[in-house]
Amino acid sequence: MIDDNLILWLPCNDPDGSVAYDFSINRNDATLSGGASFVKTAAGKALAMNGAGEALTSRVIPFSSNFTLIVKLQSRTNQIGWLLNFSGANNYKEQWLDVSPGESFTLSFVKTASTFTVYKDGLEVYSEAISGTPVGFSINDPDVEGTYSLIEEVKLYNVAKSHIDILKILMESKGDVEYYIDGVNFKEFGVYVTDSKGLAGRLARKEALTAEWDNYHGIVRDRARPRFKERNIELDCMIEASSRFTYIDWVNKFFAMFDGEGTRRLKVEHAGMSKPLVYEVLCLDESDPQKKFGRYNEGMMVGTFTLKLVEDEPVKKVLRHVGNANSTCTITVTSAKKLNIYWGDGSHTYNVSGTSTQVSHTYTAKGEYEIIVAGVIEDIEAFTTNGIVIWENLH
Repeated sequence: MIDDNLILWLPCNDPDGSVAYDFSINRNDATLSGGASFVKTAAGKALAMNGAGEALTSRVIPFSSNFTLIVKLQSRTNQIGWLLNFSGANNYKEQWLDVSPGESFTLSFVKTASTFTVYKDGLEVYSEAISGTPVGFSINDPDVEGTYSLIEEVKLYNVAKSHIDILKILMESKGDVEYYIDGVNFKEFGVYVTDSKGLAGRLARKEALTAEWDNYHGIVRDRARPRFKERNIELDCMIEASSRFTYIDWVNKFFAMFDGEGTRRLKVEHAGMSKPLVYEVLCLDESDPQKKFGRYNEGMMVGTFTLKLVEDEPVKKVLRHVGNANSTCTITVTSAKKLNIYWGDGSHTYNVSGTSTQVSHTYTAKGEYEIIVAGVIEDIEAFTTNGIVIWENLH
């Protein structure tokens, strides 16, 4: 769900390394320059300024009103400082904090009309009254020649979030893996995934053209341009309900989500993260939940089952579109091979190919949509979009 007060969200994990995409509805992307780049970390990627690098966005901190700025980062030194500057000489607030080099931590800055409060990993470390309107803000390390710390994520809100709100935001970033079918969380049906297979494993290759020659050992196999089979996904699930009737109702409603024409959209994500795994799937096999306990219509009733899904087109690009109602995502592609585009709202465009072929889709409702471009992705000759590329080649 989109938070209308979130005016900038830079997850700092752009795959091509030239832009820090803004995942808020405003799309104030930050352009990298001066040697700034994305680097791999244990948690994924982070923005490295590499000394004097920059990541410039048109979004500015709303100093004249309330705001909340949340920054997740790694320091290369044992101290990190912040500075809130006001007009006039020597008119500022600052603080230096001890940190562990190489370990991720989060700083949250909240300005109300008369107070500036700072939290480190959700714990308050500073709070003082302020007067006047700030004119600048910075986070610094002791290196005067430029920073070598890493920025993992930036979130800016145009309201003062409460301490409870901040704790919730931080907890979401560490949340459980969530499973959605056509945008509906499995948990709304009392369904919890206890184990999964096939979500990110290596796909089986299709049998290549082979030839056998007399007087030669073995066979000759076409090793160029490998092609892959469909993806098979198995989700071990548990469903619980407060009564027998509720159990039957939820089971029926959950499995009905996989009926109907076409494919279903499966999305798997860590709560609060920007890069979900998405699949266009079919449910072809039967699934019979085995009741574990529960008696008649009294007490909790629990069943377990394995949900078997298949993704016919497993090799794809994944984009994200964030916009208001009637916003449009546009893709321009050059490809001799036909591509299928699934727009994330249940609609699709099939058999897209040609030179500089442009396709677009207008969304009727405000929201975040993951777009799948499926096909022989490695043979695409040119590709541009006004959407956010979150996976260049996912298979």
